Amino acid sequence: MATRRSFLKLALAASLGAAAPVLGESRRLERRRIPGTDEFLSSVSLGNSNAFRSGDFDTAREILDIYLGSGGRYVDCGGDGALLVASTARSLGYVDEVFLGSYFLGAEPDASEEQARQLRATAGKTSLDLMHSYPEDGVPNWNTFRRWKDEGLTRYIGVARHNVRFYEMMMKLMRTGTVDFIQVNLSPLETDAETRILPMARDLGIAVTINRPFVNGQYFSVVKGQSLPAWATEFDCMTWAQFSIKYVLSHPAVTSVLTETANPKHVRDNLGGGVGRLPDEKTRVRMRELIQSFA
Repeated sequence: MATRRSFLKLALAASLGAAAPVLGESRRLERRRIPGTDEFLSSVSLGNSNAFRSGDFDTAREILDIYLGSGGRYVDCGGDGALLVASTARSLGYVDEVFLGSYFLGAEPDASEEQARQLRATAGKTSLDLMHSYPEDGVPNWNTFRRWKDEGLTRYIGVARHNVRFYEMMMKLMRTGTVDFIQVNLSPLETDAETRILPMARDLGIAVTINRPFVNGQYFSVVKGQSLPAWATEFDCMTWAQFSIKYVLSHPAVTSVLTETANPKHVRDNLGGGVGRLPDEKTRVRMRELIQSFA
């Protein structure tokens, strides 16, 4: 995206260094515990990059090598993209390090189960790490997903969406006590989850992953032409991308934030949001008010 490239020209070198392949040892990604377990995820994750969806093996390999080499762990994608990620991570020697989240439709359980088994074999794992259902599929088919977990096809099951109209269905599933993960949208521009989904997840001990930290690029259009405030340095923020990522990660219920990009420079920039200090609650309000004033 052109607007984001313009921001990075000045900020990227100060943040991570455009030529550096990975974060330095002193700037490894923060890792956060999956509630109720002794397992950790990286605070910044990779979502369904266009490189994965389009089958661009060379770019996928480059961004996975940067991400996983920087201490990243969680990669979330579906369909053929998940197979590409699984095979690429395996070829890079990250079978044990990568935590793969994928998606299966409850409307076709037999086909979805076969896809899950194919992905498991491609990833070289005895069980998949995480399988999501969309809430509209999950509500009528949740027993199928629970069976897959019980049988060891996957270690965790979750529900994912990015629209407030699905929140009630998501909360219905969360109340069953069988949801391990939820994935929902959150950014300084989209804050509904903070008052509904996230408090429930924290109370119930459910891991939270966040999608749309940049609102599919809309965020960068909103901040275009605006100067990053000087007070952003108080929480080690060097770019507008890191501003939104750190806003998300400073919420106490959040386990990891998903970022989608096929640009290696943007991968490095996003990683910078997962290191260093985070804003406190007073600063979060200030951040939210600033971005919404631009909008």
